[in-house]
Order: sequence, then C-alpha cells, then structure tokens
Amino acid sequence: MNQHRDHAPRRRTARLAAACALAGLLAACAGPANIEPPQVDVPTPLPSGIDFDPEVAASTPDTSCDPLASYAPGTVTAEQAIADLDDDGQIAIGVSQSTNLMSYRDPQTNRLEGFDIDIARAVAEALLGPDVTIQWVPMTSGDRVTFLQEDRVDLVVRTMSINCERWNDIEFSAEYFRAGQRLLVAKDSGIDEVADLTADHSVCTGATSTSGGNIAAANDQVQQVTVPDFNDCLLLLQQGTVDAISTDDTILAGMAVQDPTLHIVGDTFSVESYGIGVQQGNTDLARFVNGALEDLIADGTWKTSYDEWLKVPLGTDANAPTAVYRD
Repeated sequence: MNQHRDHAPRRRTARLAAACALAGLLAACAGPANIEPPQVDVPTPLPSGIDFDPEVAASTPDTSCDPLASYAPGTVTAEQAIADLDDDGQIAIGVSQSTNLMSYRDPQTNRLEGFDIDIARAVAEALLGPDVTIQWVPMTSGDRVTFLQEDRVDLVVRTMSINCERWNDIEFSAEYFRAGQRLLVAKDSGIDEVADLTADHSVCTGATSTSGGNIAAANDQVQQVTVPDFNDCLLLLQQGTVDAISTDDTILAGMAVQDPTLHIVGDTFSVESYGIGVQQGNTDLARFVNGALEDLIADGTWKTSYDEWLKVPLGTDANAPTAVYRD
C-alpha cells in the first residue's frame, strides 16, 4: 500500500507537466494576434508585344488615289479567277478567330462565325462551289498585308480598311462594309466622347492599324497604348490598365456584348471602308470577288448577315455600300 501511495504523486506531477507543455505548444502555434500576412506584389498580366509609348503620327487624308475604286467584274470567269489560287481545289482565307460578331470561333460548335465569315464563305462558294474546301488561316491585324505578300493566303477577310498605302502592296475588292471609329469605355468612366480624353487618359488600339493615326488626329493629348491584336485591349480595359479602347465600331460592339459593364460612346470620327484583300497582281481574282459581292448583296445574303450579327449591337439599320470601279 505504501508503494502504491508513493507512485501517485509522481503520476500527478507528470500529468501536470504534460498539460503545461501542451498549453505552451498551443499558445506558440496560435502566435500573436496582431501578426498580418505578408504583402506580395503580383504583377498585372500584360499581353505580349504591348507598347506604352508608340510613335503614332496623326492621319491625314491621302488623295494620291481613289482607294475605293476596285476592278469591275466584267466577264471574268471562275476558271480564270481560280488560276490565281495556289491550289485550284481549295482556297486559303485569312481571318480573325476572336473578333466577336465579325469573325470568331464559337466555343460550342467550334465553327467560325460572324459577318466577315458569312461574306468569306459566300465568296468562296461562288468561286469553287457549295462544297468548297476553305483553309481558314488565323491572323492578327498586323499580319493581313504580310500574309498576302508571303503567299500564305489567297484572300483576307478581316475588317481591313481600304487605303492608298495598302493599295501599294496588295489589291482590294470593292468596299463591302462601312464602319467608323469610336470609343469603348466603362459605363461609370465619365467619358462621353473623344474630346473628353486628356493627357492623363490612355487609349488602347491595335499596332499597325489605321486606328492610331485617327486617334492622334482627333485628340493629340491622349496617351496611346498599342497591342498586336485588338482583342488584347479588352483585358487591359477590364483590369484598369487603360481608360478606353478605340477602333472600328463593329469591333467595339463585339466587346460590349461580351462585357455589359462597357459601352460605346461618342460619334464616329473616321470612315473605315472594309475591303477583301487579294495578292498583288491577282486582278482576275479581285474581279471575280467583286462579282460575287454584287450577287450576295442582290440576293439578300449581305442584309441577312448584317441583321443577324450587327443590327442590334450597333443599334442601326444598314444597307451595303455601292461599289466603285476604276474601269
């Protein structure tokens, strides 16, 4: 009995020591209540090729040519036009894959859709028949002329404005759509037109496009930011890196549909006449394309496509522009 009583105090002492040790461990794990997590600077993701200080000259009217004057269809046949293709069994057409409403890949069907795609398909079917094989070639706005010069595509249907400078490097179809440049801003930005922009504002647009020169001509105070593709501008506006996007209203309308916190403001401050790009020297192909454009306008294809894709987002009815020919 004495031996049993001698061990009891020692066991109580051991349990007390263990309890104290556990309490100390829990206190150490909890740490002081006023310690805050470390602050970590996470860099804002920026698109490749972004330029925060581009050299952009204000655009001025170029009267060295009549840019809208293309080649009259005449009596050129499909066989003559096909001779300008690299492969007479298919046609390669340069397009965007991400310009909502105009030319984009539908994630549900994996098909290219949009107004430009409708026009391109109709022209290709007129040339090579309803079962035509089309090689769709994705490109940025800066690739449009280069891809034609490098013989990587037969046609470019990618919201490309016709101008005299580009006529020096490629051929154009007649005008198939007339757009205008405006601004896309957040609805709570307080910006209502291009005149509201100051030196404290930055505007995103596409490098090598005509948009930069138009912005500089309309407001030479604003700081421009250029990216290789217009679609990169949308991310920059959403994250607050830029205050506005400026390009053709057709492209801006597609962005506004994607993000309802944004809207298009102000009147147009340029005229952007879209043409189908053709390799230089392929005038028979350009003539045939113009004949196909006349037909798809006459049979209602143009109007049906416009009403489906652009009438509501742009908020206006429209008809196809009248073709102008040089011969």
